[in-house]
Amino acid sequence: MIRIDAINLHVTAIHTRIPFRYGIAEMTAAPHVVVELQVSDGVATARGFASEHLPPKWFTKDPDSLFVDDVEDLVAGIQNAAALARNSEADTVFDLWWSLEQRHTAWAHANSVPGLVAGLGTSLIERALIDAVCRLLGAPFVRAIHSDTFGIELGRIHPELAGRSLAEFTVQDAAPSMAIRHTVGLSDPLTDDEVRDDPNDGLPVSLAAVLARYGAKYLKIKTAGNADNDIDRLKRIDEVCRANGSSPLWTVDGNESMTTAAALKSWLDALSADPEVDALLHEKLIAIEQPIHRNHALDESSRADLHAVGQRFSVIIDESDEAIDTVRAAMDLGYAGGTYKGCKGVIRGLANAALVAARRVDDASAAATILTAEDLSTVAPLTINQDLVVAATMGLTHIERNGHHYWGTPATLASNVNDLLVDAHPDAFARDGDGPARLHVVDGAVSLASIMAAPFGTAFELDLSELEPLSIASARRIAHG
Repeated sequence: MIRIDAINLHVTAIHTRIPFRYGIAEMTAAPHVVVELQVSDGVATARGFASEHLPPKWFTKDPDSLFVDDVEDLVAGIQNAAALARNSEADTVFDLWWSLEQRHTAWAHANSVPGLVAGLGTSLIERALIDAVCRLLGAPFVRAIHSDTFGIELGRIHPELAGRSLAEFTVQDAAPSMAIRHTVGLSDPLTDDEVRDDPNDGLPVSLAAVLARYGAKYLKIKTAGNADNDIDRLKRIDEVCRANGSSPLWTVDGNESMTTAAALKSWLDALSADPEVDALLHEKLIAIEQPIHRNHALDESSRADLHAVGQRFSVIIDESDEAIDTVRAAMDLGYAGGTYKGCKGVIRGLANAALVAARRVDDASAAATILTAEDLSTVAPLTINQDLVVAATMGLTHIERNGHHYWGTPATLASNVNDLLVDAHPDAFARDGDGPARLHVVDGAVSLASIMAAPFGTAFELDLSELEPLSIASARRIAHG
């Protein structure tokens, strides 16, 4: 029996070193929410932690709403999930999560709360719960998965996986490192002479500088759905890479810039009409992520065009993934798969990874199925580490990492957080003198050894007494700047 004895919610402010532009938003600061949870099993107790930014215009993409109002909705969702989870108990972690998922989703439907907003609350509680249980049992996450510690029942999420075990779809011995996929934002400078407002902190700003310092072997390229502009941007990115002597593979983020699959097909036709870009797409493209706005991405009218596009390129959903069965519905419609992000949930992500893998093996016509791991500008000491653990357990070989680039520092959850990171995870984080601990990327990859050996990615516990309690008022104040 696992019981959630206490949940405490905290918030702090975090600021970017350089702006991050994506879709209709540009992020320079955000509230950073931290969940602290205590569990017991009748014999012992343990604490667990999870955290996430509240970024502008991702969980909801309403151009007419104010960021501070969006933050209020996000906080309300987190508070409701915490209220439902407090003092709950069940035989397994899965049963605790399932009960919370069902009750919190019912609250969201009754109050017209978008699925991604509700899912953030569930996922924060879930991640802290997983961390606490791993600490309670003294078991790293991957061992817990393969010993069925969490009691995850895939068939309750995806009926076609009934009777199958996560151990069948996950690795027992993770690779020693994970390749990073560097994000090239819509307004990011490609060369040093394009840089404006350099923070002069010794970190790279331009794509050329990133390639030179980190050796990225993968890129995630933001696009805006304008074929002429995107053709020029893709060519220029390739030129910068070739000048650096590198040839990264790509994912292309469509940023919900289209409203129909027909528009997606026309956009891709226009890109492919340029022989140079067509060759680049066939050589480098892994997948196109969420090109169609979430309000239309799963329209039945998209089926024929998605099928036609899918004969040439893999298209996956991200922002449309608002419920535990959405990736399955998307694949049934013609998408190749979806994305894993911690903010959408660990168990849900693992089940989707299993579904994608099962369809790839069991159905020859689904050979193009794919799940990628994405980054909502995550930072240390919690979010990056937990995401790396889950992606590595899925057997993924690369993951989008942009938090270390756009933010440059860990979230200041405690005054000694930098020392804690480099002492506990010296292979994955490094400091320059008294500077902040930063993700240590070597030849395009980050070491996983100490992160995978930790309970759920982070070996140490945190003293969060310096943080203020999360409330709508405190989060709005931070969001307002």
